[in-house]
Amino acid sequence: MAVAVRGRGATLNGAPIRSGAPAPGAVLEVAMSHPDYTTDDQKRALLGLRTEGIAARPCGSAGLEYLAVARGDLDATAFNWEYAWDHAAGLLLVTEAGGAQSTLSGVPFRIAGGNDLPFTAARDEATARRVLAALRSGG
Repeated sequence: MAVAVRGRGATLNGAPIRSGAPAPGAVLEVAMSHPDYTTDDQKRALLGLRTEGIAARPCGSAGLEYLAVARGDLDATAFNWEYAWDHAAGLLLVTEAGGAQSTLSGVPFRIAGGNDLPFTAARDEATARRVLAALRSGG
């Protein structure tokens, strides 16, 4: 079971977890929303992830993808929907494991909505910046 408490870190089955950072120059593994089920602008942004240095794949369960980022098994996610029940716990888990998150406009995701989508949750700040740059190049 994964647990995160704001300001107190993240654990998996009672053991602390840290997201870490990918190796320098590594191809980023990114789970992304399906680009066909969104607006034209968001579709263009998501297709920006299909670039050199990024291995994008369709996302599975948001909760499991967030856990993979928090554990360092996945470099980042890129989602284009805002349902709080899909993101609130996962974003806290990633953040408490040392990761970073941001919307397309460079501000943190707001659980209440009204975000500039798509947004990313990543293992570290540098990875989040790389993913956002690719999203912006597609948009």
